[in-house]
Parts: sequence; structure tokens; C-alpha cells
Amino acid sequence: MRLGLLRRNFHYFSTVAIISCCYVLLLRTSTKSGDDDIHPGPHLSFSDVKTNDLIIVERPGDIQVLPQSAPPVTEEYVDKSELIFTPTIKKIEKLPRIGPPSMEPNKTLNWLDLWSNDTICNQFTVHLLEENLLPRALVSFPGSGNTWLRMLLMGVTGLYVDTIYPGDEFFISKAGSKYELKKDCNCSLLQKTHDLSLFSVVYNMAMANKSSEKRLNQEVEHFRGDGILVIRNPFKAILSYRNFAFGGNMAGLAPVEAFKQGIEPVKIGNRKISTWDQFISRSVASWEMLATVWIRGLKRGGVVYYEKLRRDTGPQLLRMAEMLGIPDVNKDRLECVLRHNQDNSFKRSESGPKNYPKNPFTESQHLLILKSIQSVQLALKERGLDPLPVELYDFYTPMYQYGHWNISSL
Repeated sequence: MRLGLLRRNFHYFSTVAIISCCYVLLLRTSTKSGDDDIHPGPHLSFSDVKTNDLIIVERPGDIQVLPQSAPPVTEEYVDKSELIFTPTIKKIEKLPRIGPPSMEPNKTLNWLDLWSNDTICNQFTVHLLEENLLPRALVSFPGSGNTWLRMLLMGVTGLYVDTIYPGDEFFISKAGSKYELKKDCNCSLLQKTHDLSLFSVVYNMAMANKSSEKRLNQEVEHFRGDGILVIRNPFKAILSYRNFAFGGNMAGLAPVEAFKQGIEPVKIGNRKISTWDQFISRSVASWEMLATVWIRGLKRGGVVYYEKLRRDTGPQLLRMAEMLGIPDVNKDRLECVLRHNQDNSFKRSESGPKNYPKNPFTESQHLLILKSIQSVQLALKERGLDPLPVELYDFYTPMYQYGHWNISSL
């Protein structure tokens, strides 16, 4: 009877068995897919099928045929987000070594303000170069000690440092005659410049169009990126530049009215000049532009900081001589330079009475200059150069302390 029951329900039991088998297969497939999700990465398996020289490698959705001697296939996961691409920093090279100076009396300077009346030091003369040397810049923002540094370098090296500006076309030679120095003679160690092509961009913003980039690098390209950049604390450089603009020489002083805050143009005699605030805004923009353009454009030479030069004159002059391709400096010359460093008339006295208030900068002016300092610091960092010595800067306060600076501590 039971056998008859099974025969009558055979189709029913067959259907149940088939459904159960399909369910089991489906369950196994789902489990395998889940394992793949838990353990990401390619799942490789080697089949047992081999030919004489080949191995068939199976992976989900892919089959590869490899030589039998090939090593096991592995794939390494690389997180591309961890790859850091560091830009290549091109180091500023030293200037090439220069040739000997000319010994001709007509090419020998018979005067050097630095020596004063010292009979011992006056034996050291200054010469033009014998061979042609492509021009190299001694560049700085006005009021940064460029002319003072010219005198120091001439004293230490015995080589003439020229200027691109008029006034030095003639000098009294050792032969007792006036020697005419042509601007294109290429016979000097360096040429002083303030790169006034940059100032025209700042002072005439209407010209800052598509040609600005060419104008910005005009003088850098003229010197082929060769030279020494001198950077001074912008607070002090702007004050010095204001004095020069009125005094007319390196030691001149502007009237007190030139540093007064106000929105009306300053009247001095019959002259109307820009306000102190306008002068600061334009000057700090020029200071920042000159520094960043030359830092990024220098190829051979280096950067010198005025404050370090004032504090450690001897070591800094030796460092500059090395930049200039002059490895051997006469020790007696250096001693004379250091002895008479404070004597020459090409720098303004730092110890004399001030013609400006104790704090001549408002908070907004202060902040404007601090931002320019930060921009120059970034450019120096890009070239792998030492940062500005802000710890030696008068009027400087770190940006994070802005609004909490103590005027009495300046």
C-alpha cells in the first residue's frame, strides 16, 4: 500500500527534490559571492590542467595562459592617494669665477670714500676688470643699503661695482685723468639696480595687462638671472625710501610732515606729495614684487639680508665673495673695510634723531606689510633659501599676535 502511495505521488516528490537541489546550489553561490565581498582583491586559482609549456590561470571572469616557468601571479594594490609629488627645486648656483683686474692706471680708481684719510688702507685701490664680463645685478628695493654695500664690496674685492643710473660715468683715475666709464663696457663686478621696471607696473596699474609678465621679468632677463638680491626689513626700507625721496641723497632726511597720517596730500613748500598712507601702499607692493620676482628668477648668485650684513659684516662679505666667484679675499682689505664700515657717507645714521613718530604705521598699514613679508617668505621657501630674519626686524610682530602688539616694546 505504501509502495502504491509512492508511485501515485512520484511526480510530487521529484519536484520537491529538484527545488531543494536548486536551493542548495543557490545558497552556495551566494556564500561564495559574499566571501568575495569580504575579502576584496583578485581571487586567483590554478587549475590542474597543464600543457607541455603552459599553465592555465583562472580568475573570476578572466582566464590567462602563462608560461609554465612563470612565477605565481600576484597583484599589489597601490593607494594612489598616498603618492606625494614634490616639485623639483632648482638650486641657485654660484656665479662663475671672474678674470683678473686691469692694472692700467687709467682703469684704476683713485678714490674710495670708505677709506677716509687712513694712509694704510689708501694703498688698496679699486680696478675695472681686464676682460669683458656679462653684467650681473646688485638689486634691491630703494633704501636697502645698495650704495653702502657697493662701497663694502669694492673695498673687499678691489673691483669696481657700477650702477645703471647716471652719475658715475666719470671717475678720477690713478693716472690723474677722468676716465669715462661706458655703461656697456661689461668691466665691473656688479651693477647696482632697483629694477624700476617693476615700479611702473605698481604705480601705473592701468598698464598691468597681458604685457605685465614680460615687464615683470624684463630686468631679470637682461641680467640672465645673474646677480645678488639684497632684502631689507620693509618697515625700515620704506622709511628710508621716504627720506631719500625728500633728502635727495643717501643721508638726507624728509620733513616731519612727510610721515603724518591723513587723507589730504602733504604740502611742503610749493610741493604737493602723496600721503604717507599712499606711499606705504605703493612701496610695500613694489618691495614684495621686486623680492618675489628676483627670488624666483635668480639662476646664479644669491640672496643677502641687510640686517645680517649690518650685524655680521665680515662673515656676510666673505659669503658674498664666494657667491661672486672670488674664493680668496685679502685679509688686510677686509680689516680695512671693517675698521671704516661706519665712516662712509653712503648710509643714513641709525643712531641720530628720528624725523618720524615712534610708531609711524597704523594697524592696517602694519597688517599690509606683514602680508607682503609672508609672500616673500613663501617665495624663499619655494627656492629652498633661508627665511627672512624677522627676529631682527624693527616694528615686526608675528601675524598671529596682530591686534595684541605692544607699541611700547618697539
